[in-house]
This record gives sequence, structure tokens and C-alpha cells, in this order.
Amino acid sequence: MAQMQKLEVVNEVQCSGDKIYRSFTSSAPQLPKYLPKTILSVQVNAEGENRLGTDFVWKFIPDGESTTVTNKARLTAVDNESRSVTWTVVEGDTLKYFDSFNFNLDVTPKFGGTSLVKWSVEYEKNNADVPDPIGLMKTLETMTVGMNLQLLKQA
Repeated sequence: MAQMQKLEVVNEVQCSGDKIYRSFTSSAPQLPKYLPKTILSVQVNAEGENRLGTDFVWKFIPDGESTTVTNKARLTAVDNESRSVTWTVVEGDTLKYFDSFNFNLDVTPKFGGTSLVKWSVEYEKNNADVPDPIGLMKTLETMTVGMNLQLLKQA
């Protein structure tokens, strides 16, 4: 049995922590409007709500790649007060290479109005030849930086 592995990326953003958290959760279907080169679509079965069992279907192009990736990810942990969610991929392209794959988003407000946005992924490769999901981590960073800029424009 393969071992669980973890990668994370942290970005400091100048926009509201609540706004950037909502942009990736309850307002996620709006992401293609702001990040059209990266996010092609996001469908949510309970739009406007972050609750356990909510399914998100993400269609995106990972950084440095030209192929589209589609994944259905289910909310398996939600703490809106702490701005923390976990999605577990239940269907899609990622599961061709990984036996399990979780995305975690944690947004932590800091003194002075900035926030830290931490994305982490926990995964189990289905064989030793599968590379680590570095392109996906870059995509999460690109999404965070892009949404920060968009939210600052709207402020």
C-alpha cells in the first residue's frame, strides 16, 4: 500500500480573508469569470452553501499543461467560522493517478488586514511512477494570486 503524501503552498493576500474564502467555496461557480485561463467551470450541487456532502465539479487547466482536468470533489470537512474546508476527489481525471486525493483550504486573517491562504493536498499515488502534483500546486497558487487581484479591484 502506498504512503499518504502532502504538499502545501501559502500565499499572503491583501484582500479580505472572508471574501477570498467565499470565492473558493460558496461563490466558486463565479471563478471562471475572474480566472478564465485557469478555471473553465465550477458546478456546485448546493450553490451558496458550504456543508458536508456538497459536490463541486471543477474543470480547469493546470499550470504548465494544455489538457483540461475535470474532478468531482465532495466537501468532507467544513468550518466556515475558521475559514477551513476539505474536499475529497470522488470522481475524475486525478483518480487515474491517485488512489486518494484531498484538497484543504485554510484562510487565516492577520493583523493589518492581510490574510494567509494555505492550500494543501494530501494524496496517495496509485504507483511509484506517478509524479507529485506540482502543477496542481502552482495552479492553486495562481488561483489565489489572481483572485486576490480581482477582489482588490472590487474593493
